[in-house]
Amino acid sequence: AHPARGALDRFLTDFAADLQSDTDTRGRVENLKREVLGRGEVQDIIASAWSSVRQMIVSAAEDERSELRLRVRASLLSLGQRMSTEPSLQSKIDGWVEDAAVYVVTTYRDEITSLITDTVASWDPEHTTRKIEAHIGRDLQFIRINGTVVGSLAGLVIYTVSRALGA
Repeated sequence: AHPARGALDRFLTDFAADLQSDTDTRGRVENLKREVLGRGEVQDIIASAWSSVRQMIVSAAEDERSELRLRVRASLLSLGQRMSTEPSLQSKIDGWVEDAAVYVVTTYRDEITSLITDTVASWDPEHTTRKIEAHIGRDLQFIRINGTVVGSLAGLVIYTVSRALGA
């Protein structure tokens, strides 16, 4: 009930209203914000605070018994459980993943293409062939045989049709 408290409340209420409706007030606040944030001392404080927060997060993430790690684990398990039982949540997350994939592909198409092209170009053909054959093995042989049979049949059909049409 102190008069100073009432004056402060009125000032803050008026200031909030001015921020919403008065472009001059918004401009002065933006200029003040830029001026304060542009100072080297403030940048040093922000960098130091971020470094400290980052180090705390990394330390907590590395500690298997930290509250952060326990809560993240519990949250992920809860999300997984909900996703397995709630079709609406499954659909929503599917949409998010699809939207994210479309965004990444459309935004970074050239970089992705370049990465794949450069990576494949750097592979040693003999080593890569051995690896593929070792991991795929029988399936690769099946694919080769099927490709040969299907290709032969397609060639036979094309030859027969072209001969029947007199080409």
